Amino acid sequence: MKPKGMPSPRGAVPVPSIHPGTGNSFPEPSGTGGTGCPLFEPLAAFLERTRDLPPLSWLIEGVVPDSGNLLIVAAPGAGKTFLALVIAKTAAAEGRPSLLVLEEGRPRSMFDRFTALAFPPEAPVFIAHRKGVRLEDETIREQMAEFLRTHEAPVVVFDPFSSLFLGNENDTEAVNQAKEHVQRLATVNPRALVVLLHHTSKAGERGEGPPIYAARGSTVLPGWADMQVNLSREDTPRGAMRVAFVAQVAKGRDGETAQRYRFTISLGDGTVTIDDMSEAAAQDKAQEVRQVLASAATPLGKTKLAEMLTGRRQDSFRVIEAMEARGELKREGGGYILAPGTGTECEP
Repeated sequence: MKPKGMPSPRGAVPVPSIHPGTGNSFPEPSGTGGTGCPLFEPLAAFLERTRDLPPLSWLIEGVVPDSGNLLIVAAPGAGKTFLALVIAKTAAAEGRPSLLVLEEGRPRSMFDRFTALAFPPEAPVFIAHRKGVRLEDETIREQMAEFLRTHEAPVVVFDPFSSLFLGNENDTEAVNQAKEHVQRLATVNPRALVVLLHHTSKAGERGEGPPIYAARGSTVLPGWADMQVNLSREDTPRGAMRVAFVAQVAKGRDGETAQRYRFTISLGDGTVTIDDMSEAAAQDKAQEVRQVLASAATPLGKTKLAEMLTGRRQDSFRVIEAMEARGELKREGGGYILAPGTGTECEP
């Protein structure tokens, strides 16, 4: 994908003022049981209210939804902020304004990133950089809510989530409260895209456990997200003027997961190339399964077989199940063997 040209923004975009202070109470979202707003509504009323909302679509195909809640999980330096900036630039190319709450990185480092991505200075992007923004601050939330109310399809990025609230990220109650603040912002405008950036756990960095639980701390955030994308950095040659990382869909709108996309960003002109790695990765894993079973003296159970493969066990389980469904694997004696015709001739 190459970023599109920059059309004029959709109408005037006032710069929001993000600073502590006092202000009006946060608006009561629709359908929450506030004054004059019933908790439940008839199905017919719900269908009437939602039928004209836009259908599901993508800002970045397969990775970033056009609207809703997106959770990006990665280790430090893996590319979270780069992906957030790519999202903002892609949105700007469609005339969509963005609020970026950035609580990490030196000012010069952020300047270098915006410059490397060739952001037009007139892009409708507004930044609160290391301003100590806290989700607990009602006035700040109201300022962001006003921005969401007054623009057609805005984008809001919180980077990183752990710096935006004072609670313990391992405390489910504290994270739930912070998540609720974000969710109430998200309900202000159904066309908005809200993006949370969060660090991965040590187990997640090692590839242990389900990908959807790779985030550090409480498991509240994966439940909040419509989509979760986990990033892993790829090395690039020194002096190549490129940044590369792989985005794995850990939770998708339609329940589909395990898709992998390689992002390669050319620093200087900001060109972004996205390659779908999902099919190739599955083929490589299937070939690995064939090689292990071809050399095994006895049938191997699913768990044992997965332990002998590289990468995440859950990814291996999916490939094994898919191969069984296609008839490439056969159960025998409580384990798997290769079906006839899929033996050593499949090896390189």
